[in-house]
Amino acid sequence: MLCFLVFWNYSQHLLLTSKCLRVLSFSSYGNMRELPNSIGNLKHLRYLNLSYTSINRLPDSLCNLYKLQTLLLLECHSLIELPSKMWRLVNLRHLDLAGTNLKEMPLHIGKLINLVKLTTFVVGKHSGSSIKELGELHHLSGALSILNLQNVHHARDAREVNLKDKQQLSELVFQCGFDIGNSEKERDVLEQLCPHSKLKSLTIKDYGGTKFPNWLEDCSFSNMVSIRLANCKYCSSLPSLGHLPVLKKLYIQGFHFVLRVDREFYGDGSSTTKPFRSLEVLSFTDMPEWQEWFLFEDEYEDEGGVFSTLKELCIIECPKLSGGLPSQLPSLIKLEIGECQQLVASVPSAPTLNELKLRDCDKVVLKELPPKLDYLFIRGGRIFLQSFTELMTCLTVPGSFLDIKGAFQITTGHYYPSLESLEIGDDSDSLWSFPLESYPKLKSLSVRESKNLESLFVSEESYCDLSSLTHLRISSSPNFVSFFSGGICAPNLTLIVIINCNKLKSLPENMRTLFPSLEILAVIDCPKLESFPEGGLPLNLVTLDVSYCDKLFSRGLQDLHSLRQIGIYGDNCKDVESFPEEALLPPTLTNIYISSFPKLKSLKGFQHLTFLKTLRICECNKLQYLPEEGFPTALSSLIIDRCPLLKQRCEREKGEEWPKIAHIPNIEIADEFIE
Repeated sequence: MLCFLVFWNYSQHLLLTSKCLRVLSFSSYGNMRELPNSIGNLKHLRYLNLSYTSINRLPDSLCNLYKLQTLLLLECHSLIELPSKMWRLVNLRHLDLAGTNLKEMPLHIGKLINLVKLTTFVVGKHSGSSIKELGELHHLSGALSILNLQNVHHARDAREVNLKDKQQLSELVFQCGFDIGNSEKERDVLEQLCPHSKLKSLTIKDYGGTKFPNWLEDCSFSNMVSIRLANCKYCSSLPSLGHLPVLKKLYIQGFHFVLRVDREFYGDGSSTTKPFRSLEVLSFTDMPEWQEWFLFEDEYEDEGGVFSTLKELCIIECPKLSGGLPSQLPSLIKLEIGECQQLVASVPSAPTLNELKLRDCDKVVLKELPPKLDYLFIRGGRIFLQSFTELMTCLTVPGSFLDIKGAFQITTGHYYPSLESLEIGDDSDSLWSFPLESYPKLKSLSVRESKNLESLFVSEESYCDLSSLTHLRISSSPNFVSFFSGGICAPNLTLIVIINCNKLKSLPENMRTLFPSLEILAVIDCPKLESFPEGGLPLNLVTLDVSYCDKLFSRGLQDLHSLRQIGIYGDNCKDVESFPEEALLPPTLTNIYISSFPKLKSLKGFQHLTFLKTLRICECNKLQYLPEEGFPTALSSLIIDRCPLLKQRCEREKGEEWPKIAHIPNIEIADEFIE
């Protein structure tokens, strides 16, 4: 806060003295809430950028900047109105309002006839600028969002916007406002907002009508690449879009009355032209009543099916969809199905598929792994297979949840050379141990809530070099006891996170040799973990977080000269009264966080930490004494949170410990901030 006040005083001085300034940017100054009135003195200013600030108002004097050409207010979420005389900025060409929360546009915005870029126009409910004023802005280009269309009083006002003549606009967003009582009015308004035929991207959201305007199905939109229809809750059918020749992305979301996706969805019914011949992304989301999906399975079989160009298919929150997925998707790369509990289908034949996510869809059949799959995520469902052989094959795929009784140990008879990312989770009862050697290209492995998992292993007769493995996470696996067994080396492993594994007693031995690149180690809520491994932690370790640390620091960390951050927390530090022991911590530390030491009374041994910048102490109820020798001069931030005895002793200029911390620039004690 102090730094911002200095900056703020400087900026006011700048605005008063630099009257010839042409370019001014405060972008990303998060604490900035307003501009001084003196901004109006910068008569020569051409460019003003206030994006990503907390500004909540613009002074009226801004409207004196007659030469201003660019005003950027991107992601100014606190801004709800513009100055009433914005129309005086007659040379303005670029006005970016994306991400603001304007309630309406100021009056006479149509007088800004030189505007080339206007990202957002908000139709006011009462006295705001009429939508008709958009008709005066003939040179608009790029993307335009027209919001709160429910506030348009008469459909004839929308006609005067004349979007057909604004042929430099490439993207349009219409946001309507969900007014079921005026569904015919909303449809009439949209009908009058018919865009030009060269439009490339269209979004219609929060539409309260029951039918879409006729122009949406117009064959003339030959350049349309992307369509998003979101929260059109009252429409009972989807528009006919399959005839659009270059449509690549189609997103359908929030159609609560649609029961069927019928033949009409694919186009005009003509069999001479293949529908959706360029479609690459198709997404259906939040369609609670959707039951049937009509598919052209036979008519275009020789051409790879209807969706032969489709690369991504997403079906989420369609709980009544009962049957049918395209049987062949030769170009598919990504498939995601979630919360589709009634869907009975097989994963389509897709030889190029490399990412598969199945979530809460327990009637979907995975018959075989696609050959190029490198990411598999299956959660909260069951995968039915057709034979015992396939069952055992699927058991070697982490994340597969099977409708079987009892538990099996994964065998090593299957090999997956391309799989790069795996997540195992949610009641994986069939998993006892995981064969790392079966996945030589694995980069990321995440195991969570696996009830029976005991270990990660490689067979004793082999030595496994997991050069690809970089990230390993294991959490909430109550029977996990063995971190690694067998011969293993992961030279590029940079991150290990172990959380809530109640039976884990030790970390792998020889970590320095096996994991020489390890930079981040977090071991949290593992109450039986007693000590660091023989040979110490890897020398390249940068960040260390541990909990339940009563015996964990018996050998110290002095030789970890790359260590920068350490966090030590957990109610099990029962006997620690003084921290740290002399020279326990390496001198390279810049950040220390200690929390929940129930008997901790004093801190000592900090002087050698000459690079320490931030120290946070939390929930140490008996802590009273700071180091006698004080803290190193580099310490710039001290946070003392919920340490009641120490708070009293650190009272500003009065407490006994205050002289030890008075030199620190930023001090936060509980909810009190001291500059």
